[in-house]
Amino acid sequence: MSNHKQLDLVLVHPGTRMQVYQSLGSTLAAIEPPVWASLLATFIRRRGFSVMVLDAEAENLTPQETASRIAEMDPLLAVVVVYGHQPSASTQNMTVSGLICKALKESNPERKLALVGGHVAALPQRTLEEEAADFVCTGEGPYTVLELLQAAKSTSPDYSKVRGICYWEEGRAVSTASAPLVKDLDHEMPELAWDLLPMEKYRAHNWHCFGDLQREPYASLYTTFGCPYHCSFCCIQAPFKSGEKEAGWKESVNSYRFWSPQAVIAQIDKLVREYGVRNIKIADEMFVLNPRHILGICDAIIERGYDLNIWAYARVDTVRDGMLDKLKRAGFNWLAFGIEAASEKVRDD
Repeated sequence: MSNHKQLDLVLVHPGTRMQVYQSLGSTLAAIEPPVWASLLATFIRRRGFSVMVLDAEAENLTPQETASRIAEMDPLLAVVVVYGHQPSASTQNMTVSGLICKALKESNPERKLALVGGHVAALPQRTLEEEAADFVCTGEGPYTVLELLQAAKSTSPDYSKVRGICYWEEGRAVSTASAPLVKDLDHEMPELAWDLLPMEKYRAHNWHCFGDLQREPYASLYTTFGCPYHCSFCCIQAPFKSGEKEAGWKESVNSYRFWSPQAVIAQIDKLVREYGVRNIKIADEMFVLNPRHILGICDAIIERGYDLNIWAYARVDTVRDGMLDKLKRAGFNWLAFGIEAASEKVRDD
């Protein structure tokens, strides 16, 4: 009798680095950690489920090779996490994500498969119609993936009770009630599941390391989720909107959630001390916004004396007097400003 215990969940980070960058993919293109997949892994693992992360981008796997690796892992549920490393990049990853879904279903039509991500949350029914997935997540993902696992492990799964999915029922696409956002980030998913990632494979952008800095090792992490602004053209809130009401936000408010400076510096401590990381990207869509949050993180880094090389996103109108000096002392050598247009008419229209 076999003592094999089935793996509960595989989170798949899709990738097409070599196809996109061709000969430049092996040495020049950056290789970023799968931030969203790793946070989902932490959220699910803290609730007692077994989890693995398959980073097809870092391991340079084709869709067929990715499907073969998933088959070897034999999870109860496979989730393809379609988040990019900047807000609009989820859509850019849909082509390879669809190919992975197709290859996986061709190898084992019975394996339960879900899609999670920004593009997916923005267009859930269309994604379900176009891709070979059983479930499409209509929100940010953590509670939905948790409830999918709980349903799949039950003796008589009832997916209509899983919040935040679009799925097929008797030949038609149906959507369930929205799942709430994760509110207590410090306790529910305090860090990326670094131990599940091939940390030796990640590489910073070449411009991030001008001046002959070593590009490896490298890491990226979030310190906030969302953005309080209401730009009509922006997709940042797409994964979050459906869950805001369920989590207690007013409909008129865009959620903006924080990890505490203490939780952020705990991750940086681990990256520096256990993995030797110096190059870090803060993946927040709007990092330079809340002075108390930013300066708290900067003060903790300066206090430790770390020699870091960090970049982050900002807006021209959110950088306050005195911030830049402290950001620089903490190791922020690059700020990426979102400059939409020089013309007021273009901006207004």
